[in-house]
Amino acid sequence: MTFTEAKKLLDPNNVIQIGTILKPHGYKGQVYVHFKFDPENFEEESVFVRINGWLIPFFVDFENSNLYAAKPFLKIKEINTEDQAHKLSHNGIFLPRELAEKYIDLNSIDNLIGYTLEDITSGKTGQITEFEDIPKNPLIKLDIDSQEHLVPVNAIEVINIDNAAKHVKVRLPLGLL
Repeated sequence: MTFTEAKKLLDPNNVIQIGTILKPHGYKGQVYVHFKFDPENFEEESVFVRINGWLIPFFVDFENSNLYAAKPFLKIKEINTEDQAHKLSHNGIFLPRELAEKYIDLNSIDNLIGYTLEDITSGKTGQITEFEDIPKNPLIKLDIDSQEHLVPVNAIEVINIDNAAKHVKVRLPLGLL
């Protein structure tokens, strides 16, 4: 792999969150994971975990994982103790966009972080910087002219998504931005 390929792979705008590590499972380094999809068909040999803002690659040990359980858990090869597993708790699990599309809908609004959002109602344009998965009221964070705006996902009417240009055109209720 060349440096350019590695840089593209680790670009935060080129990865999609596919799940979250919840907490340790047992004492041998396994972790409970909440996936955004049914994990029974998950077969990637490695994943990225965001730790302190950095994407760190980890290999998956499928022999000591159980993706069919009611509460699926993974064994990450480099993690061997409950303490190490605890340090991974509440961190996101990511895959490069090309691999993630096998498992989740990339056009879902929570997968458009890094895209430019254009509101045709107000004419304002900003960048989607974060998705907040608040139960019953998920939000996206927009950066418009260096100001943070919170927009309820259920208020967004998607008009068009251009994945090549990383641009999404939406209609928001009047006065929201």
